[in-house]
Amino acid sequence: MKLDAADFRQRYRAASDEELLAIDPDDLTDVARKCYFEELERRELKRGVVASAPEAEESDESDVDGEPVAVGSYPAPQDARAMRELLRGAGIRSYVENDLNIYANPLIGGYRVMVSPSDVERARDVLRDTEEAENYSVEPWSGKIEDRFVETNGIRIHYAEAGMGPLVILCHGFPECWYSWRHQLPALAEEGYHVVAPDLRGYGQTSRPEAVDAYDILQVVGDIVGLVNELGDTPAPVIVGHDWGAMVAWNAALLRPDLFRGVALLSVPFVPRRTINQTTWEQEKYPGKIFYQALFRSPAAEGLLGADVRRTLLNALYSGSGDARPEHRWHPVMDPCAVPTTSTAPPDLPPWLTEEDLDFVVGEFTRTGFTGGLNYYRNMDRNWVLTPFLAGAKLLHRAAFLAGAKDPVLDFLDEELHSLDVNVPNLWRKKLLPGAGHWIQQERPAEVNRFLISFLGAIEAGSRVQ
Repeated sequence: MKLDAADFRQRYRAASDEELLAIDPDDLTDVARKCYFEELERRELKRGVVASAPEAEESDESDVDGEPVAVGSYPAPQDARAMRELLRGAGIRSYVENDLNIYANPLIGGYRVMVSPSDVERARDVLRDTEEAENYSVEPWSGKIEDRFVETNGIRIHYAEAGMGPLVILCHGFPECWYSWRHQLPALAEEGYHVVAPDLRGYGQTSRPEAVDAYDILQVVGDIVGLVNELGDTPAPVIVGHDWGAMVAWNAALLRPDLFRGVALLSVPFVPRRTINQTTWEQEKYPGKIFYQALFRSPAAEGLLGADVRRTLLNALYSGSGDARPEHRWHPVMDPCAVPTTSTAPPDLPPWLTEEDLDFVVGEFTRTGFTGGLNYYRNMDRNWVLTPFLAGAKLLHRAAFLAGAKDPVLDFLDEELHSLDVNVPNLWRKKLLPGAGHWIQQERPAEVNRFLISFLGAIEAGSRVQ
């Protein structure tokens, strides 16, 4: 059944304000999008945490390249990707706008090769003048995710690697490891990127120094910088971080702005350096209560989390997800009289987690313990002392933010979420996925992949697509 404008208007009028604002207009047809913005205007609602309207006002920020331009349109994705690689080989940044972004139409060519307006003429010349252009092909990704090791910054780093092309670094959070990116590694590799997901210091097969202060932010960023230098890819990579990995990502960009050209943050919005340290902030925000990070900093944390590794990890993954029932939902604050517990495991795995997935992560933490990851929390006050020069610093890189609308982390970082546009002036897009929780790249891999591919494409085109 084909829906017309009247159907869309009725549907949007029946939606609540929250449901309406959770819709991404980029996913709508032209008719639906028009009706959608009519309803927003009727209710005098303003979009906050999702993509802007298609006819956005011109930005007064310095982005001289403008909107990307198509220099070729092809009926098959492999043809478009081959042309993209041809242009990249000529030093022209380009990306494929494929069926993740538009509806492919084989009659007119549904896969478009996009470049910056300043590169249009040169790109067309390359495609026109290359005699082999019609038969040009790029060797596809082998389909394998490889395990690699590198010695840098005084430690041995393990990382998973896939694909060839511009470098993308994926930084995981707690309690995770490289495996949390298992859905993104192949998807980005298929799109023509060199994707690297390290086990961060203290995790997985990467070194686990004993000293607590070996996990401060300067050391952790030093690991990522060393890894990038050892890989030797050009141009500068895009860094993506989830949970603690988001903090690693934005600090890497702040401390080495020359080394990274884009930053994508998942689940944790950029938090500018506060005027008080972490411990004081917790006490002032939640007087008389215990914030979960205080528990993680305590000497009892290893015993509590390590008593039953499988239950600990399953509870963390379930209670922080969008699938958790209200009574099982993770809460970051507890009463000081409450007995610390890892709660009761759910009767079934959430639908996005398999027994094989859980077995892998349980195996890693059974072997390594939780101390490495906990030491990141134990260094938060030290990080504040080490970085007074970051007071007032904004994240100036081209950046993107994606989180689950049901992520408990946003309950205590609500101020930072709402101030993201101010603190990250070159923000490409910020978006919340309805129904998703904290483990977003595992819970909603297809949507996360689409978001990251679009962001990487905008960077490749040299333009911030609003």
